[in-house]
Amino acid sequence: MDLLLTAGLPWPTIMWVVLIDEVMIITGLVGALVRSSYKWGYFTFGCVALLYIGWVLIFEARTHANNLGSDIGRTFLLCGTWTFFLWCLYPIAFGLCEGGNVISPDSEAVFYGVLDACAKPVFGALLIWGHRGIEPARLGLHIRDYDSDPAVIGSTRGHEKIIRDDRPGGVSSGNTGNVDTV
Repeated sequence: MDLLLTAGLPWPTIMWVVLIDEVMIITGLVGALVRSSYKWGYFTFGCVALLYIGWVLIFEARTHANNLGSDIGRTFLLCGTWTFFLWCLYPIAFGLCEGGNVISPDSEAVFYGVLDACAKPVFGALLIWGHRGIEPARLGLHIRDYDSDPAVIGSTRGHEKIIRDDRPGGVSSGNTGNVDTV
């Protein structure tokens, strides 16, 4: 999702791709748990979902990112290429491990461990490094600072400020007559 936010894609597109990503993950999990040859059907559904996500990353999201600026396009290209390359290794791991039982369980754990380490923390570090000079507003994101949030600094615009009476029996289970609103 953070890669698609970097590209500045619309929210409906992002949510759709996240749903397809979940389909890819769940079909891979079910395929790994099924003991019969039906696992390859789940594998195929997962690969089709992966190809769709790749299509969105390569064509639609890359175009959006490049239209937002060369620095955003460069960050997206670096992180998107890294992510999609690693994601293409997961079906290979599935075929060698759960699918074909070609490598031992210890090697399987190492294979998936290296993929996960590269796909999660390394990707996160690349994304943070790429965003170091990019203002969130350029991506269509509005992130407020803690000090400028009206709910924090005491503005009553859009909020009802409650004045509590400190006398015994002040506010208990609702309006007891000791609460004034401003």
